[in-house]
Amino acid sequence: MVEKTQYPPEKPQQIVLFSQAEDTEKLSENPLEEVKNAFDITCKQAFLQNPEGALRLMGIPGKVTIIEKNVELQRTSDLKVDLAFWVEYLVGSKEYPEGEKFLLHIEFQRQAQKNMPLRMAEYDMELALANAERDKKGRILNYPKIRSYVLYFWPKEGQDDPENCSIEHVIEVRYRKILLYEKTLADLKQMALWEYMAFAPILKDMDEQQLNEAKELLEQYAGKDDKKRSRLLLTLAFYFKRKYKRNINEIIPNFDTMISKTAETGYYALTPEEARKEREDGMAEGMAKGIQKVLAMLSETQREKIKQRLGEENRKSK
Repeated sequence: MVEKTQYPPEKPQQIVLFSQAEDTEKLSENPLEEVKNAFDITCKQAFLQNPEGALRLMGIPGKVTIIEKNVELQRTSDLKVDLAFWVEYLVGSKEYPEGEKFLLHIEFQRQAQKNMPLRMAEYDMELALANAERDKKGRILNYPKIRSYVLYFWPKEGQDDPENCSIEHVIEVRYRKILLYEKTLADLKQMALWEYMAFAPILKDMDEQQLNEAKELLEQYAGKDDKKRSRLLLTLAFYFKRKYKRNINEIIPNFDTMISKTAETGYYALTPEEARKEREDGMAEGMAKGIQKVLAMLSETQREKIKQRLGEENRKSK
């Protein structure tokens, strides 16, 4: 349970908890795992470094107080929320004259999942139980208000998300989805969500000029922090290749020299499934070319015998 915290009226924004990066920048040496880690870190840091902008992205209005970040599920649970923190409107605020306090819960999704509504219901139930107000004997007095959001990154993902989980006579949970790919570069600049510039390739109305601008903004934001710079640029390269099926060096020359450990493999911007398929396709293509070279060295009679033998083996294997 989180105790209510009172802040003086002259300090409508309380963001000390978010003043320092908690990003350990511990990225895996495996390029594919490195991309996943970069995504996870960047998603959370965009909120932790600028909670006011994050709240605007969620459509939460006005000036609010951030009480506590990264609320954990304190009960025994296999679930782990992506991000949750307390938000409070002080008494006398324009939006809530009598004051308002709620738990803001956010999940970050690259791909939509059919069970997302049920997952959100589970999260909300666990958050409610873990953060309920209780008496000295542990009996529940009040459940917290919870506002939940799902942030989708990849174009078209999440469009069919119903934004609710309804099980008759059991539970009714509602949440809101945010489609990041419907935002523009100008939107993110206005909200000062600099970390999210790393997702520039998937933003609405993106072009080469804006892509270069996003890269420059990321470098300015990272400053002398080489690990942060590498992570953000890696994320930018990943989403560019995923979106356009091209290497980002074609648009921004020598881009791969800006990122550590990513020019060593051709699979750094692929998901494990895509990388596996590309490897298999490459091996199949190489084998086919090798077989053609061998066949070209043989006589026509020898080639026919080999083809017949291969055909018989293929039929047996089916």
